[in-house]
Formats: sequence, C-alpha cells, structure tokens
Amino acid sequence: MNFSATAPSVPIIEQQLVDEAIAWGVRLRLRVANAAELQAFQAWRNADPRHEAAWRRIEAMQHDMQQHVSTLPPQMAGQVLATSAQNAAQRKGRRTAIKLILTGTLVGTGIYAGRDSAWMQMVTADYSTGIGRRQTVQLNDGTELVLNTDTAINVRYEAGRRMIEVRRGEILVTTGRDELSPKLRPFMVDTSDGMMLAKGTKFMVRKDAAQTRLTVLEHAVELSSREASGTVLARAGDSYYMSRTAIWKADAADFDPVAWTEGLIAAREMRMDHFVAELSRYRPGLLRCDPAVAGLPVSGIFQLQDTDRTLEVLLATQAVAALYRTRYWVTIIPRQPV
Repeated sequence: MNFSATAPSVPIIEQQLVDEAIAWGVRLRLRVANAAELQAFQAWRNADPRHEAAWRRIEAMQHDMQQHVSTLPPQMAGQVLATSAQNAAQRKGRRTAIKLILTGTLVGTGIYAGRDSAWMQMVTADYSTGIGRRQTVQLNDGTELVLNTDTAINVRYEAGRRMIEVRRGEILVTTGRDELSPKLRPFMVDTSDGMMLAKGTKFMVRKDAAQTRLTVLEHAVELSSREASGTVLARAGDSYYMSRTAIWKADAADFDPVAWTEGLIAAREMRMDHFVAELSRYRPGLLRCDPAVAGLPVSGIFQLQDTDRTLEVLLATQAVAALYRTRYWVTIIPRQPV
C-alpha cells in the first residue's frame, strides 16, 4: 500500500478581505476605538470565517514585521519599511506598497508620522527613488528629470503651467521646449520652502529638512520664498539657499554639487562630519560621525555605487576607524594608536 504525505493547504483569501482587515487594523491602531467600533469589528470577524482568516493573515504580517524592525532605531526602522515599500511598488505596483505602509502602522515601532513621513512620501509620489538609487524621467513636454537618492516628486502639469513638486531629495532638471502646448507654459519647481521659476534652463534642486538649495547650471532661475517678500534671480554658476522666510547665497561648496549625477562625491577639504552626512544619503541604515573626528578634512573622489568600498577607502586614508553595531549601523570614530 502506498502512502503519500500531503502538505496542509494554505487557504486562498480574497484581496478585498485582506484590504478590509488592513482597514480595520489601521482604524483600531491609529485612534482609540470606542465600544461601538470594537463591537462592529468583532461582528465583522464573526460574520464569515474568511474574515477571521484575513485578520489572522494581517496579524501574522504584523508579527513578522515587528520581529524585523523592533530592535532597530526609529530612523533605521523607517528606512527598512521604506525600502520594503519601494521594492513592493516596483514589483507589484503602488497599491501593494501603500498596503505595506498601512500594515506598517500597526507595528507600533513609533515610526509612523502620517502623510509627510519619508516612506509615505516615497510610495505616494508620482516618481521616487530608494536609498542609493537614481532614476531618469522623460516628461511629455521634453523635460528631463534626474532623481537622486531618496527622492520623491510629483508632476503637476496643467493648461497654464508646468509644476514639479519636490517633496524630498534632489533633482537635476533640463527643461523641455513644450512644443505640444498651444502656448509656452512657465516651468516651476515647488518645495515646502518656496517656488523656483525657470528661465529656459538647466538647474538642480535639493530639498533638505529645513531648507532648499538651488544650483543653476545654465541660464537663470527666479526664487520666491513662501513668507519673504520679493524675488531673487539666480544666474548660471550661482547657488542659493531658501527657507520659508529667507533666501541667501550659498558659500563656495566643499564638494561638487553635480558629481552625484556621475555617481560620485567630489570632496574638497570637506569636514568629516559633512562628508559622512553626505555619504549617509546613499547608504541604508545609520552612518554617523563621532564629534572627536568631525573637523578632519576630507578630499578626493569617492564612488557612491558601493558605499562599503567608499568606507574602506576612507578608513585607509584618514586617521579614523569604523565602529560597526551591525552592517548598517556604523559610526566613524578616532583610530586608536597601534
């Protein structure tokens, strides 16, 4: 007599029911549920065995994600979820990625920060890049956008204007001629700090947490801050910073602001803490600099494609060492004398 072992079957759960379970989880997690909501939730679970199966599926996802990120610092945990969401968006589309984010809000790691969190910006943007990635986008007006690492933008083209919203990160813009439009529409770039109006040009915009940096490569760009009066015209070769309340000319940079388009950091007597902060934009996890070595000067051309190799070069050429808690949690510290 022949016997064959059969693996237990995994029930197929309709995606709609998984969506409903996620919605319940988000509702219960992000606000204090009253007795009526808890009763309605329990009634939903009891209404159909498939509902209960969907909820258990979500609980299992929560558990797996909690195990993965609970031991990480909030910044690193957020990057883990952001990378997972970015990968999901590339494999299965933005809908799947948003579901991952919603599930992530159930984890309880303290990293959910609403629609303006980095990972929410990433998957809800029209175009975005993960950490260490670049992307070139061709728009239908002939404009070319190059997105740097960890960047999220929206494209807002209308009958009377062309608008790029930079929510985070950095872009290189080469404006198109807009030949398909009945009239030449103005081209603008918007950040939370203010607006930039292109004058037929090539330029770079970098949105940091507290300010925006504009670097003009060709022709000119007009800047206007959210709350400051007046405008400033930046010409080719100029760099300006802009906050919500002010616009000011940037000092000579200690690194080439265009080098990232070639996958490089080109440093010129750059402070060690500034160099480490710049490199950290291209490396998942946490990369920090000990205050004891913060002022050391760094010069040279460093590859961004392999940040591990760049760290090796840094350690070989500077009086520093690397303290690794994990592969992606690194602090640059003074090298101890042998």
